[in-house]
Amino acid sequence: MKLTAESVKVDTKLVGRKIVCLDGCASTNDEAWRLALDGAVSGTVVFAEEQAKGRGRLGRAWVAPRGACLLCSTILREPTEVERVPLVTAVAALSVADVVGPEAEIIFPNDVYVGGKKIAGVLVESRFVSSRPDLFIVGIGLNVNAKRSDFPSELQATATSLLIENGAEVNRAAIARALLEALDGWVAELGGNLRRVKKAWRDRARMLGRRVKIMQGGRAFTGTVTEVDPLDGLEVRLESGHVRAVRGEHVEKLDLLN
Repeated sequence: MKLTAESVKVDTKLVGRKIVCLDGCASTNDEAWRLALDGAVSGTVVFAEEQAKGRGRLGRAWVAPRGACLLCSTILREPTEVERVPLVTAVAALSVADVVGPEAEIIFPNDVYVGGKKIAGVLVESRFVSSRPDLFIVGIGLNVNAKRSDFPSELQATATSLLIENGAEVNRAAIARALLEALDGWVAELGGNLRRVKKAWRDRARMLGRRVKIMQGGRAFTGTVTEVDPLDGLEVRLESGHVRAVRGEHVEKLDLLN
């Protein structure tokens, strides 16, 4: 069943103040930008059943079977200090993880995994309207009722969905409402004490002590994660014993090795 503005209506403070549901578009982020630049209010959310040119970080394509996923982008007009910008991605990932359940893990910097497989991704884009970032588009793609055969063959071993994990179809409208409510709650935390956000993110980013392979600047290196933080990124102890700091915007690809 297609999502409608009525079926995903929520009683929230900000996120979901206005809801737009499309049959299809090039990208929900692109559509949200168009609306934002036309003056759409903060908290406007765009849903689509299908994207022709869905994208992830670094220009990668986002593959989503028609009508089987949640594809949405939220407009946020929240003036934010430059150093806090990564937290917008952090709260979006936290929101998805809350909806997916206790087994969900945030894989730095912007993916959500279950059982070692990707179930969702986050793409946050921002622009400076004043002297600091104050307009964000928070794009989220969550695999809901996608079957394994719905994914391209090259993704079938690494992607999952709520249907695959639970063994039964899930009500997409209910998941959409839960996601908007979770995002509304976490966005409200951005303007205050960030201790709760950072702790919750750290608890979900179960990477401490795990070996990783990171692609950065076209080169790969491996090591063990010794520290993780949504603002400061990772500290990775290399095979040589040296510790290397890794920020999210510099990560081209991250693979867990254990």
